[in-house]
Amino acid sequence: MQIIHQAPLAALGLPAAFTVVWGVADPVAALAEVRVIEADGYYIMGDGPEENAAVAKERARADARRAASEQAGLYVAGMTEVKKGKLTRDEIRTISAAVLEVKEDNVTPEVLGGTVIQYHCHMKAVVDTGSITDQLRQDREEFAKSVQRNKELEADLARVNAELAELKERYKTASEAQKQEINREVKRNEDEFTAVQWNEKGMERYNRKDYQGAIEYFRKAIELDPKYASPWNNMGGAYGALGDHNKEIEYCRKAIELDPKDAYPWNNMGFAYNELGNYNMAIECYRKAIELDQKNAYPWNNMGVAYGELGDYNKAIGYYRKAIELDPKYATPWINMGFAYDKLGDYNKGIECCRKAIELDPKDASPWNNMGIAYYHLGNYPKAVECFQKAVELEPRDELFQRNLETAKKML
Repeated sequence: MQIIHQAPLAALGLPAAFTVVWGVADPVAALAEVRVIEADGYYIMGDGPEENAAVAKERARADARRAASEQAGLYVAGMTEVKKGKLTRDEIRTISAAVLEVKEDNVTPEVLGGTVIQYHCHMKAVVDTGSITDQLRQDREEFAKSVQRNKELEADLARVNAELAELKERYKTASEAQKQEINREVKRNEDEFTAVQWNEKGMERYNRKDYQGAIEYFRKAIELDPKYASPWNNMGGAYGALGDHNKEIEYCRKAIELDPKDAYPWNNMGFAYNELGNYNMAIECYRKAIELDQKNAYPWNNMGVAYGELGDYNKAIGYYRKAIELDPKYATPWINMGFAYDKLGDYNKGIECCRKAIELDPKDASPWNNMGIAYYHLGNYPKAVECFQKAVELEPRDELFQRNLETAKKML
């Protein structure tokens, strides 16, 4: 009879492997309700260079969405009486953007005088507080990716808006020849702004697991601004989620070419190579990601996974420990380290690691399964059965857990 191990988990690109409860008490979910948000956004056109009215309307919508997200952030903050540490501002903004559902975003032109028009967007949106709870309970690695992408989108939008403001200021004192050049730069800026909007829409699709839809939006962003690195990386992630890791590598390489200092496409490309079984190339990618961002726990964990695949479990443990040092709330490296200790025959240490993972996330079934395997190898079949039963209770449809439970019961 064979007990089957739960495979070690990589940090980015896999389906949700565990859920970290960020401190929302269970009663909050029971009291979920829909909150209505109304917000206004504005954009003035006609006070300088030539601009596209359709893009001006989208700028007003973007301003209204920002204001609506800020209001949604108050609900998020109000629901997070966090037991395991408070959410950061970046995390609150990310959750707010994810849970906001726009119902109306009509834009009205208002003539301010002469050729100057103010586009006014009045937005009505809703926040289902139950969806906030879902966001707070999501997979930690996926949440970290969302936070990073949201920060990148905010930075991209701020950069494009700042550039437009500078162009408008230059236009005031420009010669006729200079004004023509500024108009061309404004058109390029409008393309960049629209590309950021398509990239954001692609991420909304990606977060809903509509990967094909996300790819179409990322493609539109790239068509408008081929030098914009973010949608290339995101396109790679979407193809990876669909299981096409060769295309994932292709798009990550392009993102790296455009922005060599970004660690994320290196990490994602490493994951793709790992999935393709090219562990040495995966290690090289993770090493580069770590070089660019030494404080990011995920490539450290992923490096451990790759060394584990190569059978070097002692080296893998070192990388898992570093990931834990960087992010003490990160359960996955504890699971993976327990797996490595099991492979080395140190089942007691494997059990210790599983217990720590369970402490961080009591609702993840995989450490219960792995702890059952360790007890099974130690000959403690009653404890093994107890652990496998807990795994099955948490994931009743998982056939692996069911088989392990039946195998252990036969030893009683």
